[in-house]
Amino acid sequence: MGRRKKKSAASAVDDAPQTFIKVLEQNLISLQLCSSEEEYASVAEAIASSGSLSQDEVPTKEDLEEIVSTLVNYFEGDVQEKDAKAMIYAVVTDVWGDEFAENLDWIDNVSGTADDDDNEHDDTQEDADESDDDGGFVGEGECELCERTVRLTRHHLIPKTTWPRIKKRLWNAASTIETYHSLDDESSQETKEFTKNTLEKMLGMTDISDIPTIITHDSVRAYVSKVCLLCRHCHSAVHRIHTEMELATQYNTTDCLFGDEEILKFGKWASKQRPGKYAI
Repeated sequence: MGRRKKKSAASAVDDAPQTFIKVLEQNLISLQLCSSEEEYASVAEAIASSGSLSQDEVPTKEDLEEIVSTLVNYFEGDVQEKDAKAMIYAVVTDVWGDEFAENLDWIDNVSGTADDDDNEHDDTQEDADESDDDGGFVGEGECELCERTVRLTRHHLIPKTTWPRIKKRLWNAASTIETYHSLDDESSQETKEFTKNTLEKMLGMTDISDIPTIITHDSVRAYVSKVCLLCRHCHSAVHRIHTEMELATQYNTTDCLFGDEEILKFGKWASKQRPGKYAI
């Protein structure tokens, strides 16, 4: 057995476009920004098709630039251009080989070497850091639902899989949100009610009591990052009882979440159970 040879474009798989889509789909799954396998597959296909990949030809720089642009635009605000380029570079290397990717001379610093951005953290990395805590234990204390003193997990009131859609809705409704928060005591009740109903429809939410007063990058991030601390039993029950989008749009405050009859019923039942391996 000798050293593994670098795969070249000439030895790439026969059905390169379909392979590109499959590899891209796996890379997208690592971002945890879609709500289902079907969405990952369709997004990967749409992004790949924007580059007009051909069965018989390797991609050009222009093809890849278009693919990167589509990827960034789809996950607006959640994937930065440099990260999108690094991802597509990795996919190209998998499909057409190391030599082709290197000769393409398309992207610098794909390995993440230090540059002027050393002190900047993009949204995608911050999201990844936060997601590490979603299922793991973050400390000990009282579960906000069952009130047992146990090991706790962090539950995002707006699940991370829904962030792209929720963020987009907030930005699209920015002017209406500002109008809603600018209404004062002199505004008629009819105007207040109309604006509130309009905003609820735009956001698809049943409770807008704690939406940001003004839409900025920081305020949106703070809003979608809201959490509560739950024991493992209650955390699992919340996600079993409601879908991710239901949690994001109907149960995105602790009042709404803990006011749900089925969740409240589980919390009361759990409060009488021994914590078992989650005890402290």
